[in-house]
Amino acid sequence: MPKQIYDTQTLLELLKNAEKIKVVKRKDYSKIKLRIGKYLYTYVGTPDEPDKILSNFKEKDKIVYY
Repeated sequence: MPKQIYDTQTLLELLKNAEKIKVVKRKDYSKIKLRIGKYLYTYVGTPDEPDKILSNFKEKDKIVYY
């Protein structure tokens, strides 16, 4: 069962431990999905948010866009 993240500060802390990051962009919203161990964490935001949040993330090879 995935767990939803509601604030960006928690998302930034979990990004450090993520094994894989999926970004799903739609017209009205976007999702950032983090796989950490056996858990899947999901953050739902505006369509522009993933670019702002992941711009400072150093490990770009873990990010997959859908």
